[in-house]
Amino acid sequence: MLRYKALIKETWWLWALFLVGGSVMTWLSLVFLLTFPICIIVFLWFGFVRYDEEGNFRGT
Repeated sequence: MLRYKALIKETWWLWALFLVGGSVMTWLSLVFLLTFPICIIVFLWFGFVRYDEEGNFRGT
């Protein structure tokens, strides 16, 4: 869970932008509702890949 806290701490503005953008696009067409589950999957993947169990950035 610490890995996801670290990810949201560093990229909260990006996920907020996706939420707002997805909401606006959903207002135009319901197909954009797919944005939300895709964002959740991407968030979980980046948290798993980029951070260790203690929430430290793995880096390359």
